[in-house]
Amino acid sequence: MRCLWKGLVLSKLTTLEVVKCKRLTHVFTCSMIVSLVQLKVLKIVSCEELEQIIARDNDDENDQILLGDHLRSLCFPDLCEIEIRECNKLESLFPVAMASGLPKLQTLRVSEASQLLGVFGQDDRASPVNVEKEMVLPNLNELSLEQLSSIVYFSFGCCDFLFPRLEKLKFHQCPKLTTKFATTPDGSMSAQSEVPEVAEDSSINREWTRNKGWKEDGDSCL
Repeated sequence: MRCLWKGLVLSKLTTLEVVKCKRLTHVFTCSMIVSLVQLKVLKIVSCEELEQIIARDNDDENDQILLGDHLRSLCFPDLCEIEIRECNKLESLFPVAMASGLPKLQTLRVSEASQLLGVFGQDDRASPVNVEKEMVLPNLNELSLEQLSSIVYFSFGCCDFLFPRLEKLKFHQCPKLTTKFATTPDGSMSAQSEVPEVAEDSSINREWTRNKGWKEDGDSCL
């Protein structure tokens, strides 16, 4: 099984858990996304062949990646929770231009994905001009990145992210991560992508909470 369904309209679907679908290469197509207006929870676990979460509708072709012109029209307006685990062929979750289509996202957890390069990637055919310099996930409360041996960036290219309501940040065993996470003067957490080298302490287990600040390897908060 390379995909879960074709041609279905799932306008009332609120929770989707995909577990141990070993031959699955993608979960959704572009045409399906427009009907998923009530999806709140998305969990994908142990899908060994998963290469994309969203593919073009002509998924039997090699060029499955989303066309840049379509990115802004795709969104999950009610999606609150995303968990991705043990999907070792996945290189990114979504194209960066889709971040603006996640206004209610509260929890984002990604772990044990050995080929993941970034949470948000870039469509090869999407123009960088069409991507905002700064993207905001306005309701993100928890961000966790764990055991991601290849991850280099949170977001591809020069796009920075702002998380004004983030309460908890955790990244463990991400030795190649170059994105710098830092608080802004108003207390928001930011992910700054334009960092020329591996970010300081990226290989260390680090956690941050709004109330206590940074904590490393079980030490007291900084």
